[in-house]
Amino acid sequence: MRYLVLFIAYFSLITTLACDNIGDPCCIKVVEACVTKQEFKHRMERFAEESMITANDILEKMKPVIVNNIIEERLILEYAKKHYISVTKEEVKIAMKGLSEGIPEGVLQDVLTEDCRHTSDMEEFIMQRAIMKKAIDKALRTKINVSPSDIEDYYNKHKYEFMLNSSVELYHVFVRDEYKARQALAMLRSGMAMHKVVDKYSESEDAKDHGFMGVFVKGELPKEVDNVVFTIPQGRYSRIIKTSRGYHIFYVAKRHKPRILNIEEARDDIKDLISEKIFEKAYADWIESLKKEYEPKVDWDEIKVISID
Repeated sequence: MRYLVLFIAYFSLITTLACDNIGDPCCIKVVEACVTKQEFKHRMERFAEESMITANDILEKMKPVIVNNIIEERLILEYAKKHYISVTKEEVKIAMKGLSEGIPEGVLQDVLTEDCRHTSDMEEFIMQRAIMKKAIDKALRTKINVSPSDIEDYYNKHKYEFMLNSSVELYHVFVRDEYKARQALAMLRSGMAMHKVVDKYSESEDAKDHGFMGVFVKGELPKEVDNVVFTIPQGRYSRIIKTSRGYHIFYVAKRHKPRILNIEEARDDIKDLISEKIFEKAYADWIESLKKEYEPKVDWDEIKVISID
């Protein structure tokens, strides 16, 4: 079902074809592409369903946002057409397989039929999304350049964004029976190694990894656990801790003090941050330039009277 929900959400992003659009007036036009009232209504219905917004006054306020999203999609497709950007059948086939993976054929067909679509509609949707991505990459992403000096400058000005809190490398023995937990604790106190106690007593799935839970930052674990493990010295184990699942004995293999990532550790994250900021500004400017070039038309009188049940 998770794949089905994702499929519906993705598929609704692009304007869809209604079962019968005969006589349906055009309310948004970008060059020759026409979005009818029925298509816009369908888009609103999908937005309401996915956002769980049902209040008509809020949906009314969201109309300009929906209009803008549709216009952006159509503008990008016009740009792609002008620059001969296309995708191959093989690319569409691979993308279709990935998007519909995990959805039974019958269920998929029911969804398509309900929205007056066919498999070819799904292929068209995937093809258009792939073309849009290629167009955006060509116009913007391939032109973004973040230099080493940009990264160093950002790091020096935002160093505390890369602070790592205290963390612990944690192991545990987990059992559901308190008596068994006491036996495990007695074995630890007698000098038996933690991994041997885990192998003998633990009922957790991570027992095969000698009880290794992972590395946790302060605040990530439940409060009753967090308060304990961040007071235990490195190389020591806790008392028996009761939780809703059962009984735990925690072992802190390593403790890490708070520290700031050095620039090499933070370099990739900084590059992504700067790239995204550059992209957001460039994208907004690009869309504005496309609007001037293609001059989209919106019939707000027609859109104003559109409502959903």
